[in-house]
Amino acid sequence: MIEFQAVVFAAGRGTRLPEVLGDAPKCLLPVGPYPLIWYPLNLLQQHNFSEVIVVVLEQEKLEIQSALENTPLKLRLDYATIPSDGDFGTADSLRYIYDKIKSDFLVVSCDLVSNVSLYPLINKFREHDAALAMLLFPSGFESDVVMPGPKSKHKPERDLIGIHSATQRLAFVSAASDCEETLNIQRHLLKNRGRLDVYSRLVDAHVYVLKKWVIDYLRRKENISTFKGEFLPHLIKKQHSKRPPKTVQDTTSEVGVVTKNEDHVLHYVGHTILDQKITQTSLFNQSLSQAPYHGDVVRCYGIQAPKDAIGVRVNNTLSFLAINRKLASIWNNLCGEKHPLISPGAVVKSTQTKEIIAADNAKLSEKTSLNFSVFGPNCIISPKNIVANSLIMSNAIVEEGCNIDNCIIGHRAQVKSGSVLKNCIIGPNYVVEEGTHSQAVHLSNADQFMEIDIQ
Repeated sequence: MIEFQAVVFAAGRGTRLPEVLGDAPKCLLPVGPYPLIWYPLNLLQQHNFSEVIVVVLEQEKLEIQSALENTPLKLRLDYATIPSDGDFGTADSLRYIYDKIKSDFLVVSCDLVSNVSLYPLINKFREHDAALAMLLFPSGFESDVVMPGPKSKHKPERDLIGIHSATQRLAFVSAASDCEETLNIQRHLLKNRGRLDVYSRLVDAHVYVLKKWVIDYLRRKENISTFKGEFLPHLIKKQHSKRPPKTVQDTTSEVGVVTKNEDHVLHYVGHTILDQKITQTSLFNQSLSQAPYHGDVVRCYGIQAPKDAIGVRVNNTLSFLAINRKLASIWNNLCGEKHPLISPGAVVKSTQTKEIIAADNAKLSEKTSLNFSVFGPNCIISPKNIVANSLIMSNAIVEEGCNIDNCIIGHRAQVKSGSVLKNCIIGPNYVVEEGTHSQAVHLSNADQFMEIDIQ
């Protein structure tokens, strides 16, 4: 798709996945036979993108690059690295790669797993010459999944999203936690703009189509660090910015340097006489009997995915478990039959399997009973084991004679011989000692402390 560039953010540190992540990059979490980042990249490939900019932490580039080379992607990936020791938000990262953005562009998060068509989103952006169009999913994908480990109540993060139903224009986006008992809506959001619907159960898919001028403007706003939390609400509010009646001429400072009002958003929006005539005569301007778009030059839209589309953001442990649990049943709708659930590089010697998924180089030994489970890359399941309804993550080892039911075994964890685990979470790098019998617990190294001898 020559018209747009595509950017995938894969530099997140996975702070909401402490139970399973360890020191592995979040974007390489195993989701079925592929790493998490493969899914948004595959989605872009299906929409005829041939090149994608992938934003990664500098120290993780080689590991991510190596993992993706073992997947059936045909995209050309341009890795843009950001310093590993910096505290970069998503808006900071966009500013950091500013020189790579030459046209209008899509931004996609590495934790998106979806089969939704992006064309309605892109077409809405084109039709209305929008500044931004964002994709929204219905929430609740993980609502019927129960986490193993100690009983706890999951409180999903929710947004309040205001959308004018007649036009799909965004009125506001804010975190529900930022609102008190009542939601105050400013009068100008309702005046002459038709019905306003407020949603609390829509999920921001973190798929945005953006004008090139938006990153020019963002570059100027150095005080804004995050895209979703800070810049998105900021840009939506700027929809109501108005140009002065007459164009303000550039001024010249006392030292003879030409200055412009570069802090004003409308400084960045193309608005020539030709632009105005195109907007006035467009079939899509939705207000042919009055000033197009009520005079709004900055326009932002929220597009809801169809209710039958698959869409989940794997940004916490529950959603990570949910997508792996449900993957076998939705696989053909998500990826099609050409991608097998058992990787060609997996070694499966077990003859007693039912609805399993195995990633590259997973080694599943003979004399094992393996059912309704997902086995990550480079994991090892020794003989005489029973594994059911579980997720065995990358590089984990299960020794002989274990019985594992409804568990998550974390990255590089080791379960020693004769252990019986039910409804447990085993943290990354944790060693379950031989003969352990545990139920509904979370075992991790997080509670261990390093002793420092101060002389």
